[in-house]
Amino acid sequence: MDSRRPAEHRRPRRPDRPLRPLRPLHLARRTAPPPDRPGPPDMSLMIYAGIVLAAIVALLATPYLFSYLMQALHR
Repeated sequence: MDSRRPAEHRRPRRPDRPLRPLRPLHLARRTAPPPDRPGPPDMSLMIYAGIVLAAIVALLATPYLFSYLMQALHR
């Protein structure tokens, strides 16, 4: 006979203070607003390149798909 009791769940112990401070203690507070960030890069060239590559792949794949379809229908 085992006289041990089953394990009971205990609430996790939380630390009294946050694990990390909200800001590093060795930095001074910012007195001026942050500098403006540059805008996002122009990705229109990449969009056009992707469209062209997709069109090339579609043009190359079409005859193969057509021939596979014809083989499947004539069996």
